Amino acid sequence: MKLMIEKASSNDLNKILDVINISNREAFSKIIPKEYFKSPILTIEELKHDFEVMEFYVYRLNSEIVGVAALHVEFEDSGRIRWVYVLPEYQRRGIGTALIKFIQDRAKRIGLKRLWLITPERAYWAINFYKKLGFEMKDRIERPWGFDAVMYKELK
Repeated sequence: MKLMIEKASSNDLNKILDVINISNREAFSKIIPKEYFKSPILTIEELKHDFEVMEFYVYRLNSEIVGVAALHVEFEDSGRIRWVYVLPEYQRRGIGTALIKFIQDRAKRIGLKRLWLITPERAYWAINFYKKLGFEMKDRIERPWGFDAVMYKELK
């Protein structure tokens, strides 16, 4: 079984879009009310824009993309982690952890001092996942359906 994380190419866009939209629907459609839940969460046009301003990384399992995460360098010393998704049938296998650790290592190599991200506060599994990886909840953003957690990690 071949496991691999690599920088995504434009040839990966359709599969990345599938991973994000399938995983988002599975994870968040039950905690965000229907009137606010956007499905698909991302269009191909939006993804193409994000692809130009962020570094996307994919996790391949036997050459199939099963996970994705992106790094958006916003300032010279900090970056935001975006679009962290693993297909539901591949979750709880360390793929998300591997993607986050890969992005952390990349962030350190390019001189970033901190990473941050936003996730729905009601997504307790996501909050716990990021806490295990050293992120701390620092702020909240009010949304019509509740709050999003803003989480930070200082890179050492």
